[in-house]
Amino acid sequence: MNELISVILAVKNGQDYIEDTIESVLGQSYTNFELIIIINCSSDETLNIVKNVKDSRVTYYETNISQLSFNLNYGILKAKGDYIARIDADDLAFKYRLEKQLSILKKYNYDVVGSNIQLIDEKGLNKKSIVLPENNSEIRSKIFYRSVIAHPSVLMKKSSLLKHSCYLGGKFAQDYDLWLRLMRDKDIKFYNVQEPLTKYRIHSKQSKGNPYSYAEVAGYLFKESIYSKSFRYFIGSFIYYFKACFIKLT
Repeated sequence: MNELISVILAVKNGQDYIEDTIESVLGQSYTNFELIIIINCSSDETLNIVKNVKDSRVTYYETNISQLSFNLNYGILKAKGDYIARIDADDLAFKYRLEKQLSILKKYNYDVVGSNIQLIDEKGLNKKSIVLPENNSEIRSKIFYRSVIAHPSVLMKKSSLLKHSCYLGGKFAQDYDLWLRLMRDKDIKFYNVQEPLTKYRIHSKQSKGNPYSYAEVAGYLFKESIYSKSFRYFIGSFIYYFKACFIKLT
């Protein structure tokens, strides 16, 4: 098992946590990877922090387009590996994350392998763990009313992403749109490792819990209800619409 994994990290103004994130990737037990960092429209010290990383596996690019979907696609375009791993600039990867995910993906021929996540606060202290649906059928059947895959935790086949056009837009929930489009292909298989392999940081600057994010998901689900002619996606769009309405905008 010596396949190259391309870890993609898109970041804008990530100086607070990105150094720790990079260290968690460079400390992986699985060492045959490249870390591609796309720095977009940053006005803080992110670029200087990345420039000071001395590891041949790290490459970085700068763009002036402040849209996550564009920058993730740019990273995929530059990726040399057949597998794409995601992580965000405020999260941390457990040491055996890539090793475990690649082993499971190859053994069972999955296309997308995520994991449970360990929530941490701004200081890196553990909070609760989030358990996500495990197998392909559970993930597919629950996506219309809850989050089923943690985007910063995934390892994916690059060929599957390219086949389905990678990321197509959105400001907050581009991953949800991707999962829905991948699920149109019945041959695509999803799986979540039933242990936390990523530490997901909760802090005041992120979009999680933002009503606009829920509204965006509501739109994706409504579109999917029309595309698939499935009533459950129509119901799901209303669930997320009401979430958007009742989440306080801060």
